[in-house]
This record gives sequence, C-alpha cells and structure tokens, in this order.
Amino acid sequence: MRAPYAIVNLDSGESVGLETLYQDRPLALVFMRHYGCVFCREQLASLREFKDENIVLVGMGDQKETAEFRRRMEVPQKMISDPTKTLFQQFGLRRASFGQFVNPRVVKRGISALRAGHREGLPNADPFQLAGVFILNQDGEVLFEHRSSDASDTLLGQAIATELNARS
Repeated sequence: MRAPYAIVNLDSGESVGLETLYQDRPLALVFMRHYGCVFCREQLASLREFKDENIVLVGMGDQKETAEFRRRMEVPQKMISDPTKTLFQQFGLRRASFGQFVNPRVVKRGISALRAGHREGLPNADPFQLAGVFILNQDGEVLFEHRSSDASDTLLGQAIATELNARS
C-alpha cells in the first residue's frame, strides 16, 4: 500500500501535501478517534515524550477545534484536521460496530485509562470511528499498519516509536 496523494490541513491553518510530512524521514501517521476519547487522550499522553520523532496525529475536528485541542492537551506533535474523514477513508479506517464500541475489553480498558488519570470528554465528531497507525517511508510506502479492532485498541507511544525506529 502507498500513501494517497492528499492535501492536508494542519492545526496551524497551513495546507500541505501529505508527502511533505514524510519526504525527509519516515513518518508515523496516528489516526485518532474523537477528541473526547479517553483512549486517545491516554495515547496522546504516552506520545509526549516522543516529541523529536516524526509523528503526526490526525483528528476529525476542524482546524480551530484541532488547534485548541492540541494546545489544551499539550500535544508536541503536528496535527492534521480532517473533519470530513477523507484521510481516514483513504487509509481504509472503518467505523466500529456496536460490539466494537461496547464490549468487555473496551469497558476494562476504559476503567484502566480512567484510573490512570485520563478523562473522557465529549465527542467532537464520529464516536464510532476507529483509529489506526501507519508508518510511511520517504517514498510513501506503508511499512507498518495497525487498524484498531475496537474503540480501545490504540498503540501507545513506546510501541509507535519502536515501529517507527525499526523502519528508519
């Protein structure tokens, strides 16, 4: 699989070709669920220490929501605003079924994330959208992909950094 040609909107308001984000070094493209998702907030917290890695987050908020979310959550990485879910669709990320949204694993992981201090917020977009992580090389080839199997299935920072560095 190759990354699609796409013009993406960054939280800064800048529009760039997706390829500019991976042309110099491999990129971890991290697709998040909605900005209120407790699992996404847990994932973000785990990514803070990897601010020097080429990791870019994709969210479903508009540019203003994305910029505010990035500021409020102290996200050091760039963020792509994808309110139409075009990039989500181009990478083949699906919406969850009810069973992928609510099941014992999701409840157990949710309780664990809450106990660790992560809080659920209000969804700003489609709460049934599943997340994913894709590692792209400088030619846009997808070297690694992880598509969430349910709402709680997110890769945390160390796993993402390990995959990214293994392919650099």
